[in-house]
Amino acid sequence: MELNQIILICLYASIGMYLLYKVFFRKNPYQAEYERMYNEILTSKKYRVKGQFDRD
Repeated sequence: MELNQIILICLYASIGMYLLYKVFFRKNPYQAEYERMYNEILTSKKYRVKGQFDRD
C-alpha cells in the first residue's frame, strides 16, 4: 500500500514539473520566425559572400 502511494506521488510530481516547464519555457512565436529567417540566411546561396575562404 505504501509503495503505491510513493509511485503516485512520484507520478504527480513529474506531471507537475512537466506542466511548470511548459508554462515557463514555452517558445515565443516571434522567436520561431526569427530562427527560421536566421537559418535561411546562414544556409542560403542567395546571401553567400565570396571571399578568400572560397575554394571553388
